[in-house]
Formats: sequence, C-alpha cells, structure tokens
Amino acid sequence: MAQDNKNGSDIFRILYIGDSCRRGILTELESDCLACKFIIEEDSEKSLALVEQTNPDAILVDFDHSDPNPLVFIERLLAKDHDSCVVGLTEKNPLDVVVKAMKLGVHDVIHTNGGSSKIKHELSKMIEKEMNYKKGDVLHQTQRVKYDFHNIVGQCPEMQHIFKIISKISRRKWVTVLILGETGTGKEVIARAIHYKSNSHYCPFVEINCSTLPENLLESELFGYEKGAFTDARTQKKGLFEMAHNGTLFLDEIGEISGAIQMKLLKAIENKKIRRLGGTEDIFVNTRIIAATNRELQAAVQNGLFRRDLFYRLNVVSITLPPLSERRDDVIFLARRFLKEYGEEYDSALRSFTPEAERFLKEYYWPGNVREMKHIIERIVLLNDVMTGEKIEREVLEGTIEYASHLDLPGEKHGNALKIDIPPDGLSLDDGEKILIGAMLERTGWNKRQTCGILHISRPRLDRKISKYNLEPDWNN
Repeated sequence: MAQDNKNGSDIFRILYIGDSCRRGILTELESDCLACKFIIEEDSEKSLALVEQTNPDAILVDFDHSDPNPLVFIERLLAKDHDSCVVGLTEKNPLDVVVKAMKLGVHDVIHTNGGSSKIKHELSKMIEKEMNYKKGDVLHQTQRVKYDFHNIVGQCPEMQHIFKIISKISRRKWVTVLILGETGTGKEVIARAIHYKSNSHYCPFVEINCSTLPENLLESELFGYEKGAFTDARTQKKGLFEMAHNGTLFLDEIGEISGAIQMKLLKAIENKKIRRLGGTEDIFVNTRIIAATNRELQAAVQNGLFRRDLFYRLNVVSITLPPLSERRDDVIFLARRFLKEYGEEYDSALRSFTPEAERFLKEYYWPGNVREMKHIIERIVLLNDVMTGEKIEREVLEGTIEYASHLDLPGEKHGNALKIDIPPDGLSLDDGEKILIGAMLERTGWNKRQTCGILHISRPRLDRKISKYNLEPDWNN
C-alpha cells in the first residue's frame, strides 16, 4: 500500500477499468473509506500500461465494458507481473464467462444487478478484506523471497524448464499440479514456489504428509469432523481443506493413500465441496491442490493401486524433478549456498571448498539428493571446531558422508538378507568390505550406479575398491 503524504496513513489504491457511468459510486466509496483511492481508466489499452505505472493494490474490471471480449483482456491483464487482486463487475455476462474468468485467476466477480447500494456494499467488503491481507503482507514477504526463483538454485536446463512451467501456471488459480521426483529432490520447495508466486500468496499454504497417518486419522485431518462424530470428537474441528480455503493444500506422498480416501479426495477436487465426518451439510472450498509423490503413479494405476480418474484429475500439470545426480551443473552452486547459509547461522569460519572437495561433490552419487547434501554440509559446519582454515577438504566430506550413512540392506523378513560366513580364525575388516561390495555388485547385476546408491559411496570410490579387491563380474552365473 502507498502512504498518504499528509498523515502517513496507508492508502489502498484501486485501478478501475470500465465505463465512467460508475464514477459516482466510486467517488462515494472513496469519501466513505478515506483509506482508499480510485484510479479510473476507460481505455483498455491504456489501463494495461497503468498497471505497471501505478502498481495498484487491487484492479476492478467492468466485464460489461465496451471491450468486445472480457476474457481476452483478463488474460492479458493477468499475464503482467503484478501482485494486484483482480475483481470483476458484471450485470449481463453469462455464468460460463464468470467461471472461465475465475479459472484464469480473477479473485472474485461481483454481480451488479442489485443496484448501486449492492455494488457499494460488495466493494466495501472487498476493500476491507484486501486491506487486511495487505496489512499482513510483511508476514508473507520472507516466504515469498525465500521461495522466489532467484533463491532456488536451478542452473541446469531441466530446472529452468520447471521455472517456466511455474510462471505459466501460478496465475491459473485452481489448476491442480502433480510433482514427481525421488525423495529429497525438493518437491515441497517447488509447491511453495507455486503458491507464493500466485495471486493467492496472502492465503494459507497448508501441507500434510499422507504417508504418516492411518486412514481414519488422515480422513479427519483432511475433511474435519463434527462434535460427536466418534468417541473422541468432543468439539467440532475444521479439516485442512477448509483451512486452505482460497489458498493451497499440499498433499505430500499422495501415492500412499487408501482407495477410500482416494474416492473422497476425487469428489472434493471435482465438486469443490467437502463434508465433515458426522456432518450433514456440504461445505464449499476454493482450494488449489498440489500433490507430490516419489512413486510411479502410472504404474500404481496400472496395478490397480491408485484410481485412474484421480490420477488424471491431479495430473493436469505435471512437474518431474530430476535427481541431484542428473543436475551436475547445480551441485557446486547448491553446496556453496548451503555452506553460506549454515556458516552464517552457526557463525562458522568455513567459507569454501578446496578444488578436490568440489570435484568430489560433483562425482558423488547423492542418493539422498538435495536433502542429503544439506544435512551433510550442516553436520560439517557444526563440527568445524575440529578443522582449521576456511576451506572444507575432500577427506572431510568423504568421512562425514561415510559416518552419516547407513547400509540400507533388506532384512530377513524380505527373504533377501546378506549372510557372511565367518571362519574360525576371524575375518579382517578388508575381507568383510570385499565380501559386502562384491555381494552388492552381484545383487545389482554389476549396476554400479545402483550399488553406489545402496552403499552410499561415490562412483570413483567404488571403482577404487573394485580395483583394490580385484573384483570381477561372474557372467557365467
């Protein structure tokens, strides 16, 4: 909001695009609400330039204006990079035009067939609501900055393509998005980037990990419940759909939900209505759905584990995040970013990596993706009292990764345990390591990439171990 030079109070600026016949109503509103100011422009083309010049807090568009196609104009208006709330006015446009405008990203449409008093009433409510949002803007700015593209490392072509997709869909308010990728690739970061890039960034961003709750608890969390719905339901509780009204609901690990929850979720997304457990009335919810999973959902659909109709409903826009091992151009940028971030947080003297350490960063497989790198560098910074100098050495990285990693070997219950016969005179550490590496290579069919992932070591290090122990594949078995 701009500031009034006379008394320093905030002025809520509204750009009105439409015929001057409503000038009298707007003047009355401006007099009643001293904190708002209208900028009126009848010419559609001139108004597009005014958006950039005046940077209004809200834009009021008369859909019944002489412009021949309000939807074309709205699309051009919303394509401009601004944070203004866009609201429509209409008396004669059919419902399908209003619905399409909402899907394009218009915040609301006010019907004007109730006369000037209704218009004033609705506009007053809109102004009050948006002013309250703007007053809370400081609370959101840190999040908006944090999840801006400039602060998300992504130099590689795959990430640049993802940023372009986000730019296109962020103003399409109700488009559902499905984010795919391995664990640790940053699916939540991308979900938040979509939300904070959109016009609804003032509204809530609500998230839930669907794999952490059993079916009955997940259902009550998503849809809420009425008092007495079950034994422990002593009060009414809103569900996450309601809490995310006009904002974003992020459903992480969507591939883990049961068939019953899938069916209810599909109905909620399609009808924009939910019903609390134990309730009798439908509740309208305007909520953008962003779902994420590390599973192959298409394979789950083919195997009958995930509803085909829900998959298509979620997969309107799909974003696939590449693993860090395929983002070699981003590895060093990410490592430097995390080192700077944790160095400042923990007041560390560490400032950079040696050339050998950076070479190791690019060579390492990073089975845990960005999350693994973040945790490894944080651990190094926390333990920097055992190091001297400002640079992290390669040996420190290798040692920290080896210490933090654990062997993710299948247990006996899967019928796939690794058994080692220990001779009477014992077994040396080298012999044990040779048996372990050889067994993993055989188990993966000498797939070195997969073996590196299981053992949490880099490809060069695996090659050195293979050479050291003279390991060779037995293609006869």
